[in-house]
Amino acid sequence: MATLVDDPDRLPVIPINPEECHVQRIVDFQDEENVKKFMRPNRWLSINLGPIKLIRMNWVVFSMATVVLWSFIIGTLLSPVDEAGTNLALKTFSDVWQVWITANFTWLYIATQDAWIVFVVYLAFSKYGDLKLGKKNEKPVISDVTWFAMLFTCGVAVGFYALGVSEPITYYRPGNYYGNLRKSGFETDDQRAQQALFITLYHWGFHAWGCYIVCALLLAFVCYRWDMPLTLRSAFYPMVGDVVNGILGDFIDALSMVCTTFGVCTSLGLGVNVVIAGLHRINCGSGIESECKNFNVPAVGDTEAYKNWAVGTILVVTLIATGSVMLGLDRGLKNMALIAFSLGNLLLVSLVMLDNKWFLLNSYVQSLGHYFQWIIQVGFETDAWPLLNLEFSRSNGNEIWDQQFGERNLINTVEAATGMEMEDPVEHFGSHQPTWMHWWTIFYWGWWISWVPFVGMFIARISRGRTIRQVVIGGLLAPIGYTFFFLIILGSLGIKMQRTAELALHETVTIDMTGPDCSKMGYEGGQPFSEAAKNLANAGYYALSCRASDERLYDAMEPYGDGIATYLHLLCVLGVTLYFVTSSDSGSYVDDTLSAGGLVEPPEFQRVYWCLTEGMCAVGLFWGGGGQALRALRAVSVCMGLPLTFVLCFMCASLLRAAKYDVGEPEIRKATRFITGLWDFTEGWQPRFVNSSVLPNVPTRIGSLVLSLFAPFLAMHSMHLRLFSPSAALMNTAAMAVPFAVWIAMMISEVAVPNASFIGWSFFMFFVIHLTSIRVMARHAYNVYGWFVEDFAACLFMYPFVCSQMELQAKAVAVVVKPGQDPNANLNKELDADRDAYYNQNPSKKAPAVASKDIAGKDMSTISSQASYAFPGGSTRYVGPYPQMPEQMPAQMPPQMPSQGMPYSMPGQGPVVSPMMPPYGY
Repeated sequence: MATLVDDPDRLPVIPINPEECHVQRIVDFQDEENVKKFMRPNRWLSINLGPIKLIRMNWVVFSMATVVLWSFIIGTLLSPVDEAGTNLALKTFSDVWQVWITANFTWLYIATQDAWIVFVVYLAFSKYGDLKLGKKNEKPVISDVTWFAMLFTCGVAVGFYALGVSEPITYYRPGNYYGNLRKSGFETDDQRAQQALFITLYHWGFHAWGCYIVCALLLAFVCYRWDMPLTLRSAFYPMVGDVVNGILGDFIDALSMVCTTFGVCTSLGLGVNVVIAGLHRINCGSGIESECKNFNVPAVGDTEAYKNWAVGTILVVTLIATGSVMLGLDRGLKNMALIAFSLGNLLLVSLVMLDNKWFLLNSYVQSLGHYFQWIIQVGFETDAWPLLNLEFSRSNGNEIWDQQFGERNLINTVEAATGMEMEDPVEHFGSHQPTWMHWWTIFYWGWWISWVPFVGMFIARISRGRTIRQVVIGGLLAPIGYTFFFLIILGSLGIKMQRTAELALHETVTIDMTGPDCSKMGYEGGQPFSEAAKNLANAGYYALSCRASDERLYDAMEPYGDGIATYLHLLCVLGVTLYFVTSSDSGSYVDDTLSAGGLVEPPEFQRVYWCLTEGMCAVGLFWGGGGQALRALRAVSVCMGLPLTFVLCFMCASLLRAAKYDVGEPEIRKATRFITGLWDFTEGWQPRFVNSSVLPNVPTRIGSLVLSLFAPFLAMHSMHLRLFSPSAALMNTAAMAVPFAVWIAMMISEVAVPNASFIGWSFFMFFVIHLTSIRVMARHAYNVYGWFVEDFAACLFMYPFVCSQMELQAKAVAVVVKPGQDPNANLNKELDADRDAYYNQNPSKKAPAVASKDIAGKDMSTISSQASYAFPGGSTRYVGPYPQMPEQMPAQMPPQMPSQGMPYSMPGQGPVVSPMMPPYGY
């Protein structure tokens, strides 16, 4: 818990004592009294039905998440449809918001995914890697095998079945929809096949798991080392302190629940299609619809029968998940995860044994090397030039933030000037379609990020007792090694089948082509119609690029004979159903825990409620979306991933700050924080656990904030006077006032002058940079811990709060370090204090005093001639008399330094015995 602090100059950076937390007993968060300590008194709702615990929840978090989710469900079901029968509410997500996010924030998604990987790898192999996610002597409760299986099942499992075959085929033979896709590049069709596997691994590799590991490490660190409840709000305690236990934390937990639910719904959407397609194949007995006469299970498609089956499948899985979640983590979810993991292994080994195992092993080894060769280059690719085509074309939906209206629209300006329509940029430049990025890479990044609260919390829950290094290595290398094997086997089999069909049906695909002509291969509407194509299909081989994506997994298992194929199809259906259940189960578990403020075992009634809410959310999407449901699910994931991207960036800063503080680094332990916080307004400007005579009252804080909103340069003048001379302070205030005034003026001028607002935003950025520099100087002057990136983010998004913070700090507290002061001015005093502390703890090793002047002094030649010094470990080194250097150095020095005590000759002098010199270093 936070501690009460009276000294405004020594407010700790993080209001907690790690040393006390390390030695105290583990806090039992099955006891609701312990949970209530980490939320405001009026938040907890506890209802019993006789002896039965009915409700235990933070009613604010519960209400926020419930209102958002059920509003979405009801709004989707009641939304009107357009002429094509598409749900207008879902169409807004897929056709507007997803395209807008891709057009404007691709750079952010790509850059942050790379940064998170670098961060967790650095953390694992730094000195912080040995920090245990728990008490000093705590051991992991879950075995390594079970831990790995649970990681795998909660993270990516359903997607393997849905996309393991289909995704590489889409990249290998993309067709006209995506154009000639080139990422790693290719000159032969073999290289194109390898590129298809590489892009698949890129989407499922380090970038998929990096964001999970960040969240898991931070939650496990603060919750198990500092004894806090396992909720997302706890992750931000190192950044904002106890404020996170108020309405700010309530919002964070509610947002996490919404993101978790939509992320799980996306997996449910992928899984339900795989289940229905598998049941239809088993029921029909053939992949050729014209030969499927009597069947009960419909094919996947935009039909009423399919919609009913999809909804029914989701409801059945929801009921199974409800039963599992009521059994708890140990009896329900863990056992089901192990069974699902075992079925997946059985399927994988069976495929390797049944097919050309040497080809598959070759493909695995080669694909690993290809991945590591290209991952850095492609990992930073944002499709800058294909996405530029959005600005040149109307057909793709130009949703670029600053290119939508009036004369800012390049197309309108150019076509009005020439009197001609612009050519199609994709065809003209030979690009692939800009839609590829938002339907694949950005979808994946948004999907992974939307799962971060869910998977991150789950990994943290099962990783207690492990070190940071163990979780990073286990969470990155182990799942990825297995994931890659799964994907490479399925993808290689799919590409092999596609090549077999092209050779058998005499269809040549050149390097410049994007795919085969399906009509020439005897396919129409995803079904073979020519005799050759039907006979080939009956022999077990399909042109997968001409087939529906949901059929490709089951097509890839047809070559091994009817009985074996049916057996493999059953393994797929059972495996994906169990993964389906575990995803829903673990998602409900996380939602329930968050709504209950981190209570370890909430009442069963709440678990049932969240299971049903997740199921109904998926039902609403499928019932309202029909054939467009999966498209809408993907779009929702991308949209929910955007706010969480910013959250994850702050998680990285929070984790590093927590690790530094926990190990007791002087840089952060001897620092302080500002007397007011940027998020204090969420507590009514009355933060708890700060009892300071210089803390401004509420009216003063509100007045300062209003001034900072409309005239931030005036609010900053007080800080300028603290940091500079009066004249320099006036100049800085003026330099801040001018760009702010120009920004406001240009925004108003936009009404009459197109593009004026963009000039205004340029001046606003200048204002933000100036404000950032002043805040950095203020931190140094007041010995406040922080990082310039955090300062910039605060100034960019919360400038009124920053300016108010600076004004109140300057008016209440004098600077600690004067600007321009030598940073080493007090170094000797600090060294003396450290030396005295060391020798006080080790009196037997105390050495005679050594004369020395200040570090800035000129005379440091007087050293005790025969001093004996003791060092840690008990070793004693002799310091003999240093030789007197001649006034003028000889022109020629001996070729090498003599050994200690060995005679040598200096030019023009006789033999000299070298003094006993101490070795360099200790």
